Amino acid sequence: MRRLLLTTASVCVLVLVVSTGVRTGVPPKDELLIEVVGDQQVVGKPFAIRIKNNGDSRLTICLTACGRAIVSADGHPLPAFAVQTRVRKKWSKEILGCDPGSDATASILHGGEVQEFQAKMLQPGRYRLYLSYKDVSVEAVGAHCEAMKDGKAVQEVVTDEFEVIAAPK
Repeated sequence: MRRLLLTTASVCVLVLVVSTGVRTGVPPKDELLIEVVGDQQVVGKPFAIRIKNNGDSRLTICLTACGRAIVSADGHPLPAFAVQTRVRKKWSKEILGCDPGSDATASILHGGEVQEFQAKMLQPGRYRLYLSYKDVSVEAVGAHCEAMKDGKAVQEVVTDEFEVIAAPK
């Protein structure tokens, strides 16, 4: 019995050491962070979305004006967000995407840089935003949105859930 307890304790310590060990050469999970500022948003009212590069690499996002559920509040292009809604307790399988077209422009975020955008939601509900980005510090390809379309090394980040309520009458 004692031997079994010692073996079990050794395995638990080994698992703990392996799972908390420092990983080198692996990029951080949240290299890019997007955050909706504020707890609750109102339909048609501007709110801020912050995008922060937590890493050291140069990251490219595409800016465009093709929003369906989310639009720019100040007339400037927004990142090409995809929007997912929550219906009751489950997230919708349909994600309203934005395919950056010929009007898209690339924006580079350097390590530690923060960009803020003003947006408005068009319908009440519970949402989360997805954003595709690409590390351009490892390629000879320029910071073009066309490079995002090839799908190679494109990563995606998602916001926490946020609520949009109907505008008071």
